[in-house]
Amino acid sequence: MNAVLLTLNLLGGLAIFLYGMKLMSDGLQKMAGVKMRQMLSIATTNRFAATFSGMLVTSIIQSSSATTVMVVGFTSAGLLTLYQALGVIFGANIGTTMTAWIVSLFGFKMQISLFALPVIAIGFFSQFLPSKWVAVRRIGEAAIGFGLLFLGLDIMKNTIPADFAQNPFVVNWLSKLTPDTALSLIAIILTGSILTVILQSSSAVMAMTLTCAAAGIINFPTACALCLGENIGTTITANLASIGASKNARRAAVGHFLFNFLGVIWVGLIFKHFIALVDWFIPGAPYGTNPEVLNSVLPYHISAFHTTFNIANTIVMLPLLKQLAKLTLIIIPKSKREDQHSDTELVYLATHFNQTPELAIVTARKEVERMMKFVSKLVDKLIYAIKTDDEKLFERLICDAKEMEHTTDVLEHKINTYLTQMTHGNLSRHAIAQTVTLIDLTNSIEGMGDCGEKIARILEKFRNTDPASFTEKDLENMELIAKQTKNNIKHARLTVAQFPNIATQDKDHAANLFETAVKNEEKLNAMRKELRSERNERISQGELKASPASITAYGDILNNFERMGDYAIRIVDSVLRTKIVGMDGRNPIGGMPAPTNNETIV
Repeated sequence: MNAVLLTLNLLGGLAIFLYGMKLMSDGLQKMAGVKMRQMLSIATTNRFAATFSGMLVTSIIQSSSATTVMVVGFTSAGLLTLYQALGVIFGANIGTTMTAWIVSLFGFKMQISLFALPVIAIGFFSQFLPSKWVAVRRIGEAAIGFGLLFLGLDIMKNTIPADFAQNPFVVNWLSKLTPDTALSLIAIILTGSILTVILQSSSAVMAMTLTCAAAGIINFPTACALCLGENIGTTITANLASIGASKNARRAAVGHFLFNFLGVIWVGLIFKHFIALVDWFIPGAPYGTNPEVLNSVLPYHISAFHTTFNIANTIVMLPLLKQLAKLTLIIIPKSKREDQHSDTELVYLATHFNQTPELAIVTARKEVERMMKFVSKLVDKLIYAIKTDDEKLFERLICDAKEMEHTTDVLEHKINTYLTQMTHGNLSRHAIAQTVTLIDLTNSIEGMGDCGEKIARILEKFRNTDPASFTEKDLENMELIAKQTKNNIKHARLTVAQFPNIATQDKDHAANLFETAVKNEEKLNAMRKELRSERNERISQGELKASPASITAYGDILNNFERMGDYAIRIVDSVLRTKIVGMDGRNPIGGMPAPTNNETIV
């Protein structure tokens, strides 16, 4: 019974530690979400910048798993090349060693209960501050995680009996678990790998390693061997995230595994000498059973080994980055039709950013921007269909236009499903506002697609039943309004491409974007009225004989092009409103109100 209770208490402490890690990581992501996106952009410079950005991001969010999943997702989205992704992963391995140092510095020399519970209390009650204290509330959330992390560590420490290491059974078992031979070293490395795979957190296994070492259960070499295994086990997260993603994303995950695996091999070959190196530059001897060694010297040595291994491995592998990339191409070879996605598949959101929801906004925006490209193509098809006299080409263009509309329907559903699930996660208010805006954008884009399909069906119907319904002048007018609509959509796409980074732009830039959108919309409205009046004038003067059906159809075509313009200005307004005034209902530049369109589009 005591053994069962001991195990459950240890698991309970571990659960609190893991939950604390998650809360701390989420809180830190909320504080630095935009900054992390800027840090990631550093990765595109060179291999050293990529490594530095990976180290910096991981040090901030305290989760190498979150960083590597993010890297795999961005590689799948085409935001990072394989070469850049591997560089970021190298840096992430260094950044994750910060956790061991935090635990070593605060977890063994201090009485954790003196600060863990007060930190949790301050963090918890900070969540009740007014909404204007956003930064303080985010720091408070991270503080709750920080406190729970050490509370879980304290539970694990206090659960292990003081005489546990002297138990004859434990002594006999541990004597077989020391890395004195190559076989035992491999066994310990495998143990560390398996534990990390099970817990999906190298930080948690590192905390367990430090706790067991501080309790005298394992010695310094054994702890170091477990660290090597943890570095292999942590790669499973990226490989799981790459399932179903692009080949480049899978190569990045394989590259992560190869980087750590090859590092463990060469360090394993000189294991005793590598440990001696750490002993040489870290003060104190990590061998002994007295409390001073176990609580002060030993944790620092283990943390130093962890950091030294990752830095040394990066120094060795960084010059071989191209060769490592080539090796991943051998394992996952290129194909002639590599990564050709169906138009209705999500490309940028192919990988789930469950561990980095704040960063998913970047890829979601890219997906929305891609969706807008299909609307632009749809308008292009309509312009060519209006102009062409070739019946076969006309049929193909109309078919393509309908297919584009179907694509926007499917993408709208998939993107909105993804974004809705994201809002149920642990997001900051700012990120939720951006997510809601992206949902609104997809709805508007889908509305554009519906208008385009209706135009295509009208053109198809009259071309098949009454080709003479529209004169050359009518077709010229349709082409004219279609080109103006395309211009409005192009401006809306330009605005979406700056979301959410437009927050860093000055107000004059935002005002110019909005004023241009307003002018485009006014021009489109005036054009619709002018073209309709011009045709009515020709009919009234007897220059044109038009049936009631063709009059209605012509008006419907003009109206639907104009409605597409309404959606375009709504998109611009949504983007600027979110970023400038935080969705408080005011106009981004204090001018005209946001456009509304209550008409039902069939």
